[in-house]
Amino acid sequence: MRNGWLVCPVCRRNKRLLHVLPETTAENLEVFCRDCKSTLKVNISIGQSVERRSQ
Repeated sequence: MRNGWLVCPVCRRNKRLLHVLPETTAENLEVFCRDCKSTLKVNISIGQSVERRSQ
């Protein structure tokens, strides 16, 4: 996470992968990185805690 934006943990190039607000929650959300063509599953909890799930 950088300034409310989710950054791809694989390539770290796409700085605007997903915008996460403080009240955002999600479980098993699939996010696609256009730069490295990888699909990530993430869990987002209140307080902008983001956890990457292995596939």
